[in-house]
Amino acid sequence: HPERFAEVASLLDRSGLKWSRRSSPPQASDKNSDAILLDTIGELSSVYSLGTIVFVGGSISATGGHNILEPAAVGAAIITGPHTHNFAAITRAFIKAGAIVQLTSGNNRESARALSAAINYLLSNEARRLELQTKAKKLQEQNRGATERTIHYLEPLLTGSRQTIP
Repeated sequence: HPERFAEVASLLDRSGLKWSRRSSPPQASDKNSDAILLDTIGELSSVYSLGTIVFVGGSISATGGHNILEPAAVGAAIITGPHTHNFAAITRAFIKAGAIVQLTSGNNRESARALSAAINYLLSNEARRLELQTKAKKLQEQNRGATERTIHYLEPLLTGSRQTIP
């Protein structure tokens, strides 16, 4: 969604971070970037492991963010915006476990300041960053295999067997 990328680019411009855009032609200065705006399709899961801190950017706009389980699986410290309605249950579980930083609602200027402050805090506070990384990875691992468990419980219903469901 081009409007989402424009909004995030505007936030990055005001954050004080050096950043580059994935869809732009490579430049020598890219190697000094603090952040990369992935404005391409299908690359998120392949780059999460490169980040120490991952901001799930779609969550900054009212359309909602991406699934936070992917960055959790690689042990990233996760920051998300306020709009997580499309992954509400997962986000609630991560908040309850203290495994994520969620920004509050605000205008673009407030969001840029909050994001910058959260990133700077996590970069300068290794203990908190490691705590988030550990908790996020642990919570993701505890909830892995949901599809298999669901199939196990649905199979008796679908096949007509009399296996009891605990």
